[in-house]
Amino acid sequence: MVSSLIRYMVIITGLLFASFSAASDNPLQDVQIPETVNPALDYLLSQAVAGHSPAIDSAAIAPVFEFVLSSKDKNNLYYPGNRSNISSAYHEFEIHKGIKHILDLGFNPDIPPFILSPSCIRLTYWTEVNGTNQAIPLFSSLLSHLDQPVIVNGAEHEEITPDLNTGAYYGYDMDRTIILMTYQGRPALISISKQKNISDVGKKGVVLGKDDNWDYFYSGQSGLTKPGLGWVNSYMYDSYGISVFFELNAGQPLVRCGIFKWLRAGWADMNMVQNKHIYRGLERYASTVKQVLESPFLPEPQKMAETFSAIKALSTNELRDKIKNYITQLSLKYGNESSTEGKLIAETMKSGNYIDQLNPYQMQSILSVEYMKYLLGKKTIQDMVYFIPPNETDLQRKS
Repeated sequence: MVSSLIRYMVIITGLLFASFSAASDNPLQDVQIPETVNPALDYLLSQAVAGHSPAIDSAAIAPVFEFVLSSKDKNNLYYPGNRSNISSAYHEFEIHKGIKHILDLGFNPDIPPFILSPSCIRLTYWTEVNGTNQAIPLFSSLLSHLDQPVIVNGAEHEEITPDLNTGAYYGYDMDRTIILMTYQGRPALISISKQKNISDVGKKGVVLGKDDNWDYFYSGQSGLTKPGLGWVNSYMYDSYGISVFFELNAGQPLVRCGIFKWLRAGWADMNMVQNKHIYRGLERYASTVKQVLESPFLPEPQKMAETFSAIKALSTNELRDKIKNYITQLSLKYGNESSTEGKLIAETMKSGNYIDQLNPYQMQSILSVEYMKYLLGKKTIQDMVYFIPPNETDLQRKS
């Protein structure tokens, strides 16, 4: 009996492992980053503790900047090797905008940060900033006086979009530290995150159509969408991240972003993640970030902030009405029960109380992403005038 159970678990583990791997084949050669960089990464990760805002030792983190700025072989998958029993990867890309633009959109108290990458992040919001319930500062306004690093320390709640292959999505809390400083006379921003505890159990979600559509369905049901693995209770056990944004030349709109990521996730306390899976996720993230930040269609950040404020000001009943209509339109578009996606939508909607499981943050995120889709010229689920009050925002996209 015991041996049969073990064999069964091995088979299922293999299936689950294959589900993580199938769409993640990457010909890159795994190469560990220079050992001299690891102490600097450890130092940065030690700073991400809510309520703890020490001074930053610029010399201690210089090796991280030097690695991000160094030339690299594009055939290599670089990864930090300073954590045991956890997979990791490094990815870098360049954004053809200045760091002020990045701060205005991605680190703005009036703009939800998940709009930079709706393909990866369902929602995120601060639960604590510098030990109290306050908003983060407007970082872009601090660029002109960076004699000393600006440090913001706190905690966030984050939920991610469905995995492209397993369909699982997770929510978790994390400590977060943001450092705005100068390096070699140019502005730089470092964002550090550390997952606090094991995530919520993975729930069944689906990517509807192409991932680039940013249409996702979140069932609220525990398990994986992968056929045969619907019963699996999976978790994100541990995750860390360090993102470095560095303006390459003064006055030139070009910023290099380097991301170090560690992740341990799976089931039964087994890590099913490999370095290449993380790298693929970082590529997904980078592609969307560039698409948003480099778009010529976005209005001024203040105008966008007004729209997001209008969404945030909607009452719970108003949100429910709008999301009910959204789900109806989503079901009409993707609810063909002959598909895996359509079956999950139809199955979830049978109870008639789907909207009841959504909290205000989740409903607001749906409207915020629809607004971003509209601005970028993507197909929205319904006319934006229904979702966002026309007297609150200018819905004329720039041509």
